[in-house]
Amino acid sequence: MKTSVRKAGGGYVTTRAQYKAAKKYDHAQFDGFCSTIYTEGVKDGRASVQGADLTDIMAAIKAVKGIGEKRLAQIEAAVAVLFEPGNGGA
Repeated sequence: MKTSVRKAGGGYVTTRAQYKAAKKYDHAQFDGFCSTIYTEGVKDGRASVQGADLTDIMAAIKAVKGIGEKRLAQIEAAVAVLFEPGNGGA
């Protein structure tokens, strides 16, 4: 199953041929079609968001009144896990 979805004005547009083909898909083919569209949407979403660096985040947290060095170290350890590959981070 070949799925080529083209962008038009920032969104996805299916061609008439793709629409007709999708109407005839079985369950597995339709799941694959939807997964492809979803994956492309995730890629576009990640590309559109300005990333934050761990040091930027920690600098912002450090500026909060009442956050001392000990608490800052605990927060940094907890947040650093999110930036490890495989945990939804960078």
